[in-house]
Amino acid sequence: MPGVVAYTFDDGPYIYNDQLLSILQKKNVTATFYLVGQMVNQTLQQQGSLKKMLDHGHQLASHTYTHSNLDLMTEAQMRSEISRTSDVMFANSGVRPRYMRAPEGRCSDACTKVMKELGLVISYWNVDTHDWQFTGEKTPAIAVEKSMEEINKVVIQNSNPATDSFILLQHEIHKFSVENLADVVIDAILKKGYRFVSMEECIGEPAYLEGSVLPTKSSSVAPTPAPGTSTSATTSTSSTAVKPTTAGVNGQNGQNGQNGQNGQNGQNGAGIKSAAGWTLFLTVAALGVALF
Repeated sequence: MPGVVAYTFDDGPYIYNDQLLSILQKKNVTATFYLVGQMVNQTLQQQGSLKKMLDHGHQLASHTYTHSNLDLMTEAQMRSEISRTSDVMFANSGVRPRYMRAPEGRCSDACTKVMKELGLVISYWNVDTHDWQFTGEKTPAIAVEKSMEEINKVVIQNSNPATDSFILLQHEIHKFSVENLADVVIDAILKKGYRFVSMEECIGEPAYLEGSVLPTKSSSVAPTPAPGTSTSATTSTSSTAVKPTTAGVNGQNGQNGQNGQNGQNGQNGAGIKSAAGWTLFLTVAALGVALF
């Protein structure tokens, strides 16, 4: 869908979530939150934030349970990461996410196969604030300026809302990113003529799985495609030569080790029955969806 930006926040929920929700509400902006399962369980406040995000009209998505590299896991461990996250999110929000973003964007063929079997939409990004790199700057203003560099180059200077769309990556665990950067990002993108949407609206695939993930082999979470959804690949076209950075395409940005996000993998979680899966691919300055 041209003319839209899916504003996505990774690694939460965190202590700045209420403040971020207030900013988004003030600007009338919809976002998608890729949540880490064990971050949800850190405090009662963070557990309660899931319902707040839904009440504000935002989309919830999975960023695994421990924020560890899926490509270093066995198939059983990968499934556990997804099931445990799905369970904790369902317990605190009543929804089970269908969209999944791998930590650092690392999801090789083996990982993609598992996610496909679980019926998940693997989502990447094509423009990045790189905010995690600038938390040590002397002032928030400097951090904001550096975080805006790729957005200014790719979106503001070299894109056309009539033909282009973007998935923008940011984090809610960095204070400056919430308190200082979010307002600047939103104002710049709105001024360019883009509209902020959820990942569901941007891609056109349902946000949540139908049914429940039960701790039995007979459980079923097969997603129900939206009415009229095609099973063939669809891509947006672009007449501009805007190219995301390599990190933006490959998603390997070195974010491991952030507060409370690493843990032991492989603990047993609820089982998820195999289902038809979707994988999201990015084209040059445009978005496409391949339906398997």
